[in-house]
Amino acid sequence: MKRKIVNNLALVAILGFIAFGKIYVVSPEGLRAARTALMEEVTVLTLAYFAAIILNIRVLAPRLLLRNRFMAYMLSLLVFAMIFTAIELCFERLLIDHYHLAPEEYWYFSESRSLFFEVLSAITAYFVSVAGTAIVIFLHLWNQSGKRMRDLEEQNARSELEKVRTRIDSEALFGTLDKTAAIVRQSPSEASSLLMELSKLLRRQLYESEHKRHNIPQELSAQTFNLSSPAMNFLTEKRYRIQRHLLMITVFMLIAYGDFDGTWSSFLSRLPSVFIFISLVYFNIHVLMPKLMMRNRTGAYLTFLALSVLIPVIPAVAYFLKIAGNNVYFPVWMQVLFVVSNVVKISFPIICVSFLILFRYWVRNERHIAELEAARLRSELEQLQNQVNPHFLFNMLNNIIVLTKKNPDEAANVLHKLSNMLQYQFRGFTKQSILLGDDMRFLADYLNLEKLRRDNFEFSITADDGVEEISLPPLLFIPFVENAVKHNNDNRNLSFVQLRFARENDNLCFGCVNSKPLRPMRKDEAGGLGLPNVRRRLDLLYGNRYRLEITENETSYTVQLSIELKYKKI
Repeated sequence: MKRKIVNNLALVAILGFIAFGKIYVVSPEGLRAARTALMEEVTVLTLAYFAAIILNIRVLAPRLLLRNRFMAYMLSLLVFAMIFTAIELCFERLLIDHYHLAPEEYWYFSESRSLFFEVLSAITAYFVSVAGTAIVIFLHLWNQSGKRMRDLEEQNARSELEKVRTRIDSEALFGTLDKTAAIVRQSPSEASSLLMELSKLLRRQLYESEHKRHNIPQELSAQTFNLSSPAMNFLTEKRYRIQRHLLMITVFMLIAYGDFDGTWSSFLSRLPSVFIFISLVYFNIHVLMPKLMMRNRTGAYLTFLALSVLIPVIPAVAYFLKIAGNNVYFPVWMQVLFVVSNVVKISFPIICVSFLILFRYWVRNERHIAELEAARLRSELEQLQNQVNPHFLFNMLNNIIVLTKKNPDEAANVLHKLSNMLQYQFRGFTKQSILLGDDMRFLADYLNLEKLRRDNFEFSITADDGVEEISLPPLLFIPFVENAVKHNNDNRNLSFVQLRFARENDNLCFGCVNSKPLRPMRKDEAGGLGLPNVRRRLDLLYGNRYRLEITENETSYTVQLSIELKYKKI
């Protein structure tokens, strides 16, 4: 709280210096005659300037600029600039009419100046100065985006390493299954040992990392800032670089030509000042910004900026002293006030350029972050897809281990079927979509293998006409079926799994109903990471375009999943 108060008081003091700079054009006699009115003008300008800056930082930039409402933002700044100029005009007219002061050379109503150019210059200067204060926001946002970008790059690197570490060697897997199928008839015990070793190896390889991640599905990040709008493209893309520089030079020429009277001599006399002004801007862009501001040396940046601005200000002081001669007395305090005021006044537009550069860098960072986020989501989808399905593999390996002891011939047939199913499963890992009919046949093969292991088990798969031709992400339903089989095992009573696929309007409806054993399972037995991972994968694929309902009663467990057929590809 104290720091905010100190910062606000410092800002008021800086703005007060800008407003006090107007007094230097008034002679000592005029200052004595209109001291009260001049102090009122300084106070009103300072407070209005302060209110505009706070409103820009707290309201306009966050609620308009950061929400892509650029036109509303620029109109708001234009209104402020016009208000400030109107305040100056009104007070100057008051000094002329009420106090009978002759307009000085640098007054709005001076005969040597054009009121139109002076007003246009003042409005432009105030507009740019208030806009530049948004640098406070974008310096913070730029630092934040840099940290987020580095974090995402590290996450993606770790994710790629994790994918490599947990990737199943399909050739070795299928080779082991084929070898086991070949020897299971002659040596069931050796085949059983091979399958047990394979199961342990895969479990250790896959589950060590699975328990470390995805325990709690996280919310998807929402990007509300339009990074590809025409305004963003103009500010960030290289093809508009010349247009941006021409616009910047035009703006600073409008500020510098406030005393232009419409003649060529006046135009040419101001060219050296314009050249110095624009040189300071490019010195800020190419030296001060990259060397100081972009390295978070804000204090040094402001110090060197002020020192560089002194270059055109000091000759201006000498010029005013020369034209004043012996007619008007400029005391030392007025000279100091003039220098400080103009240093601050010239620095504000230059800081506006720094704000635009930071804004451009921030947008580029956000675009890179969006790309990294997309890559992270694609990587997460691949990992989730790979992590959901190994539950099926381990269950089947355990089933075959038991079957090798009871019926080696049947175990060999099951191993061949399992190898074919796994090949389908591994091919699905590399595809974005498959036909639902292929997935349904895969589920039927899986349930048939389960039926071979269990005596009291029945299943059914029903589908409406045409649903087999629907394209969907691969292996989306096996986790539900695997959980249904896992949690309905009842050796004494008939257990069942019923699957239904239907198309209702533009939605695919999937239903999975399984029986529950008479002896309730403990919560730790019914747990696992399968369903949380499925929810996460559905979130990534469909966002809010799916509905998943899971209900249970004393005898059955029901899953109802409804999906919009046009799904979001990551």
